[in-house]
Amino acid sequence: MQFEIRGRDIYVSQALRAHIERRLRFALDRFARRTRKVTVKLEDLNGPRCGIDKCCQLAISLAPSSTIVMESRASNVYTAIDGVADKAGCYIGRRLKRRHGRSPLRRISELLFRESPSLIGPADLQRGRS
Repeated sequence: MQFEIRGRDIYVSQALRAHIERRLRFALDRFARRTRKVTVKLEDLNGPRCGIDKCCQLAISLAPSSTIVMESRASNVYTAIDGVADKAGCYIGRRLKRRHGRSPLRRISELLFRESPSLIGPADLQRGRS
């Protein structure tokens, strides 16, 4: 997994860079084969004024040719990074699960059908078979 980290009006220290890489590796490690590049953009939206103004934007390039972009805002840079890392891990997991058709409900119904194929299903009832 290749990381590109940029800061706009925020100094990206070695400690901050290590935190970003550690959090994103933890969240995205199970998708490492599918992930080509991760771009992180940190920004202070309204300068020295206080408030929820730290923005972390994340762009993840996946293997086939899709890019996922998401962002998180918080009053602290570390909190914004943690938020977007959690979002990314959940979203990519759901997206890849949906793409491969691994629905837990489908698996349960397939197992039930394999165990006892003589059961009458809803499709049989609609056709008038009993």
